[in-house]
Amino acid sequence: MIASSHSCGIKKQINKLMKKLILLFALLVPVFYSFNNHNKSADKKTSNNSKDAIVSTARQLDTLNIDIVKTSPSQAKVLMENQHVRIVEYFIKPGEKDVWHTHPPRSSYVVSGGKVKVYTENGEPKISEVVTGASSWAGQGAKHYVENVGSTDIKIILTEIKGLK
Repeated sequence: MIASSHSCGIKKQINKLMKKLILLFALLVPVFYSFNNHNKSADKKTSNNSKDAIVSTARQLDTLNIDIVKTSPSQAKVLMENQHVRIVEYFIKPGEKDVWHTHPPRSSYVVSGGKVKVYTENGEPKISEVVTGASSWAGQGAKHYVENVGSTDIKIILTEIKGLK
C-alpha cells in the first residue's frame, strides 16, 4: 500500500509537471513563431534595403560617370588616350552651353580663359572666372553643365587619370 500510494504521488507530480510543460510549450510556441517571422520580415527588409542601396549606388555611379566627350562632342575631344590617362581638349564659345556631365579625377590647364556659369544638380548656378594659365587638380567631379557667359572662347586641357575615384 505504501509503495502504491508513493507511486500514485509520483504519478500525480509527473502529471502536474507534464501539464505545466505543455502549458509552457503552448505559451512559448507562438512567441517563437512570432519572433522567427519578425526576423524573417526584418531580413527581407534588410535584404530589400541592401538591394535598394546597391541599385541606388549603381545609379549614383552612372551619374558619376557621364563622359563629356560623349555628351558634348562638339566641345570636348580626346587628344590622346592610353591605359593610364586620357587627355581631353575642352572648347566652349561665348553663349554656348555644354550638356550634363561629370569628370573623373584630373588635372586641368586653362589655355584661354573667360567667364562661365556652372549649373549643378544641388544648388544655384555659380559664375566663375576661368583664368588663362591657371592649372589645378580635382577629384571626381559632381554632375554639372557649363555655360560660357563671357565674350571670349574658353579652352582647357584636361588630363583625366584612369583608375582613381
